[in-house]
Amino acid sequence: MPDLEKLLAFSALGDRGAFACLYEATRRRAWAICLRLLRRNDLAEDALQDAYVKIWHLAASYRPSAGSAEAWLAAVVRNTCLDRLRAQQREQAHRLDDPEQALQVADPRADPEQQLQASLSQGRLQECFDALKQQQRELLTDAYVLGLSHSELSTRRGMALGTVKTIIRRSVLALRECLGGTPA
Repeated sequence: MPDLEKLLAFSALGDRGAFACLYEATRRRAWAICLRLLRRNDLAEDALQDAYVKIWHLAASYRPSAGSAEAWLAAVVRNTCLDRLRAQQREQAHRLDDPEQALQVADPRADPEQQLQASLSQGRLQECFDALKQQQRELLTDAYVLGLSHSELSTRRGMALGTVKTIIRRSVLALRECLGGTPA
């Protein structure tokens, strides 16, 4: 096996030949990691490509004192796959109108009638969500689906923190009222 540390060092300097050698020496193990984590060839192929693009750009950040080159490469590949899985989960959580998915996410201990009710209420939730203003929908999605804090939303959107909190609070109250609950 070639010296991966040297190949990474030369890749960091922009040596495409060294990077090609690095790829050939490590692609089988990287592919195995991608396939094991993502379980689908198409997703694994995309993740593998993304991982090697990251490796090309991050090669200069590798420090031999922190661990072996092989471990560093495996970590980059693994983290790329995990990022893809997280993105996929966020995307699935964002689809509120898919009744089949609502049943899949439903409590497995619930009886069929409870699962049906959950599925129907998901459709109602989508209607209520669609009735909100675009800014309200975006802030709720960023806060509750993507998990951004109020201060992160304030910074990203260039809005006052109090304004972000107020809009989110009013949006939640509007959803609750639309769904038949009493506003608090």
